[in-house]
Amino acid sequence: MSYASASVRLSVIIPTKDRSTTLIRVLRALEHQYCDKKLFEVIVIDDKSSDDTFSVLKGFAGKTHLNFRFLTGGGTTPGAARNIGLHHARGDWVLFLDADTIPDSYVIRQHLHYHQKMDESVCVIGYVHMDSQLEQVEQARRNETMLTFSPHTWLSWPEYRTANSSMSRQRCLGVGGFDETLVAAEDTELSSRLARRGMCFYYIDSIRVCHSHPMDVNGYFKKGQLYGQAAAFWYKKSPDLRPLLVQRYGVFARETHFYKKIKYIARSIIVNRLTVPAIAFWGHRIRSTWTESSDRLYQCVYRYRTRRAFRQYMTRNANG
Repeated sequence: MSYASASVRLSVIIPTKDRSTTLIRVLRALEHQYCDKKLFEVIVIDDKSSDDTFSVLKGFAGKTHLNFRFLTGGGTTPGAARNIGLHHARGDWVLFLDADTIPDSYVIRQHLHYHQKMDESVCVIGYVHMDSQLEQVEQARRNETMLTFSPHTWLSWPEYRTANSSMSRQRCLGVGGFDETLVAAEDTELSSRLARRGMCFYYIDSIRVCHSHPMDVNGYFKKGQLYGQAAAFWYKKSPDLRPLLVQRYGVFARETHFYKKIKYIARSIIVNRLTVPAIAFWGHRIRSTWTESSDRLYQCVYRYRTRRAFRQYMTRNANG
């Protein structure tokens, strides 16, 4: 069943790839929102999944009472998938969820409520809490999405992330949407351009979603590599942001402060391609006994992967 597009105020945009199990939990949670279903639409972009996502979406579309559509992405980057949803959206506002962020029952209602009270230059950011699965010691990213901001507070643009955030569709389109070349950090890069155009970011902890994406250690380390690649692309395209990017991602470049360079060199002596396998091994070995120490060892490897990917891209670019 679909409703007239004229009544749609909010478009929920969900990119997905090989996440059918949690995706259906997200969609069912959207079916049970305490909000008039005519006020929002749901757009899922299947980014060339290799699991049963297509059949799940097809089955859901035939039964749901939501204003629901699913589209096909190119399988390139999350930003490209979100842009597809953005260009097909009909709402005044867009709410970005992920295929592993399960909304509480009042999420849609609250996002709409705050946008009705605020200027269109405000982006609303809600709270992301951890699924109990991510609290288990065998998971490599147990506390990654935890937030420590005050309940209602203004944030700077580098603190923005897409999951459980909403903004004016026209404002987002006005800056060109997401950078489709970035394999990670596309949300923070978008917020840097939005901020230049006057966007403000307001955090409200009562708007809650549950993050449910268990990740083993190899997936966690791979994520560090992707952020290193993204930082290098971003560094090249935004000279004015280079000092901030160097500090944020802990990479080595001309803009690195002198004392940071000394620290970087000292760290490289301890954490390098020869020692990283042993660090990862001991991180796993002590996981169940000294979990916090294990987290620090995992983070050492994660950051090494980020620095290495950044350096490799910069070297290839300089030589090529």
